[in-house]
Order: sequence, then structure tokens, then C-alpha cells
Amino acid sequence: MSDDLAGAARVHVTGESLETLADAATVSDSESADVVVAVGESALLELARAGCSTPILPVDAGTGVRSVPRERVEAALESVREGRANELELPVLGVTIDGQSRGRALLDVMLVTEEAAHISEFELETPTDRIAQFRADGFVLATAAGTSGYARRLDAPVFAPETRAAAVVPVAAFATSLDQWIVPVPDRGSVLQGRVAREEAGVTLLLDDRDAGRVPPLTPISIEVVDALRAYRVPESQSCFGGVEGSPREGSPGKSS
Repeated sequence: MSDDLAGAARVHVTGESLETLADAATVSDSESADVVVAVGESALLELARAGCSTPILPVDAGTGVRSVPRERVEAALESVREGRANELELPVLGVTIDGQSRGRALLDVMLVTEEAAHISEFELETPTDRIAQFRADGFVLATAAGTSGYARRLDAPVFAPETRAAAVVPVAAFATSLDQWIVPVPDRGSVLQGRVAREEAGVTLLLDDRDAGRVPPLTPISIEVVDALRAYRVPESQSCFGGVEGSPREGSPGKSS
């Protein structure tokens, strides 16, 4: 249990609207806060993209990050102040295409054809093992925190967010010897490399809830851990194995913004 913030009161709230917190001194930025309250999944993803270093209390941000229901926020902050919080380090992934950075992802990285039923061919490997060469509409790499999202719709197992592993699952695979793989996630460094070996339609890269552009065929794709997001788990947090109904990304391969 971490008691680093026992007695802390400076709170920065970001994301969706939240009623005034009793007994909490709110501040205008995350850097001067002791804890950031991220209300909604979009707010949490934005903090991951921005490289927030302040511990975060996720609120209504999905079960994968053990978020707190909105009505329990005050009780959750009291748990933080009294040292009843455990800190989780959630890996943040960086993606480069042909050596050029395309952005960050906290929950999942997805490559998908721009037209349905246009199968492409993908080659994937870890730093130590070749995974597969397969034909599909795309694939998803989901961190432990992201396995309760879209990857779950592809029958990937749901991991506890503490698990240092990621799920790799093809989207509408045409032919493959295995239909999903579990790969290790280091504290820093490479998780997955690959390329689009052949395409019948354009292939788009999606990083969490954002469109990160087209991926040219035969260009190197690299996914690695570049950062960590510090998130609090408190007694008021939801179970990571609960339902995901109501998630803005449930059942959808991604949204452009």
C-alpha cells in the first residue's frame, strides 16, 4: 500500500463535468496537484498522450483501469488521503511507422483495413520470437488495461491491469494457425514489430480512440513501451472483470477525432 499522498488535498479535475468535491482544494493544472481526477475514458487517454506524471484517479473510465463510479469520488479521494490507495503503473505504448512516431496508446493499438472484407496480410514478431504471418482485416494489440475493450469482442481474455502482458488478436482472420497470442510487456522497450506484407485496401492505424493515419505496405511497424501512467486503485474501485456496458468504445474498432 502506498501512503505517499496521505493527507493530500490538492486535486485537479479533468474531463467530463463533476460536482464540487467536498473537502478538496482543486487546482487548475495537473503538475501542481497531488492527484488528478480523470472523469471519463477520453480524459484518461488524453492524460496518457500528454505524459501526465501525477497519480490519477480514474472515474467512469472503464473497468480495465479499475475506475471509480462517479458517485463514489469523494469516498475514493478520502481513501487516497488516508493512505488506502495502491498505485498501479499502466504501460503507455509508442508506435512508430518506418521510424516516424505516430503517437501513444494506453489501451490498444489497431491496424485495420479501410474497407470491410478487404483482407490484408500481416507479419508480426516480438523481440525474441516470430509470431505469425496471417491474412485478416487487421489486428489489435491490447494492453492488460485494454483487454476489457474492443479486444474482448474478439474473444481475447480479460487481464488484470497489473499483468505485464498484452493480447494480440487478428480481426476477421481469413486463415491462421492460432487466433490470438499473449506477448510480454517490459517496463520499457519493444513489445511488437511487424509490417503489412500485402494489402487489398488501405490500412489505417488506430491508437486508442484516434485515427493515426494510413500505414504503407512493407514498412516497419514498431510498438514499444515508452512511458507509464500512474493510476490509483482504492477500495471504491470497480473490479477489472466487471461488465463494460456503456464504454464509449465498446464494440467499436475505434473512433476518429
